[in-house]
Amino acid sequence: MNKRIVFLFLPVIVLACNILSPAQEAMPTQPAIPTDKPVETGPLPPAEEPEETTGFTIVRLHPGDGDLQAMLKEEAQKATSQGRMPVVEFDAKWCPPCQAIDKWIKSKDPLMMNAYDGTYIIKLDVDEWEWDDGRVQNFAFDAIPVYFKLDSEGKQTGEVIDGSAWGEDIPENIAPPMDKFFHGN
Repeated sequence: MNKRIVFLFLPVIVLACNILSPAQEAMPTQPAIPTDKPVETGPLPPAEEPEETTGFTIVRLHPGDGDLQAMLKEEAQKATSQGRMPVVEFDAKWCPPCQAIDKWIKSKDPLMMNAYDGTYIIKLDVDEWEWDDGRVQNFAFDAIPVYFKLDSEGKQTGEVIDGSAWGEDIPENIAPPMDKFFHGN
């Protein structure tokens, strides 16, 4: 008998709760705030969107994102549409010169900022891309970091520079050969 009374009054209780405490409407979402810069898109994981510095762009591609040649073509076309030179950089997390270059760029060292100005750096980690017998697909090299200039279709131009072009991994040593490589200065 007690169960019947509870089931009889249950709908009344629920109705009373809805009348006394109506469901709140969802808050409207704020519209996206427009920015002055175009949003870069590409085959990158969300955590590694292109990093656009003052005068150059850095992107990192991963094997799981698709075919390397197709991605290089897409990135090279983005670079040339922005008036920037597309360059592939092979690096690794364990590579001291690669770490030094990243450090100097992140600290916005003036020599490095000037040397990299006007470039679109497409980074590829040799461990991810399975550097084997001095090759990653159609790129051949013996040391990292190594930089390959690309044309607007993402193909190698034949111009290459690697870490043997400078001595100690400091901006005063790295920037001059990189500036010459990128700008012919």
